Amino acid sequence: MPERKIPPRALTVLAILAAVACAIFTSAPAARSQSRPAPSAQASPKASAKAAHAKNENKKEKPAKKRRIIAISVEKGGIYTITGLKKGAGVQTKTVSNPNALTVEPQSSGDIVLLGTEAGHSRIDATLANGEQVTYDVTISAGTPPINSLRSGTAPKSIAP
Repeated sequence: MPERKIPPRALTVLAILAAVACAIFTSAPAARSQSRPAPSAQASPKASAKAAHAKNENKKEKPAKKRRIIAISVEKGGIYTITGLKKGAGVQTKTVSNPNALTVEPQSSGDIVLLGTEAGHSRIDATLANGEQVTYDVTISAGTPPINSLRSGTAPKSIAP
């Protein structure tokens, strides 16, 4: 009778199932039988109402403040400096389109220098010197498409004589 080989994928699935089964059986607490049930503490109705009120108070947290959004437009090859930021506070840059569109250079003074390298869109989360959380919505515009793009560029405007 010829031997049947088990495919490696099936072995992997079986190993995972065995690991899950072991984890389930080893993490379940052992049940103890009791000759008589253990007494349970019951709070008075007044104490229950206070506990419920305290739970509701904990749930009512202040909603997070929305960040103020500041729009910035930079031309390709242009430089823009963001000033008035908190010294030592980190900034977070999020690319919306074209990760090569913007170069962000933090300065030791707390300022940020932005260099538009290609057309695109980015967002920068920062903290102002007064502690306010803001988001800079940076749009980088260019007359030509991004490098290695298959789109055709725009022709320059003609100059009338």
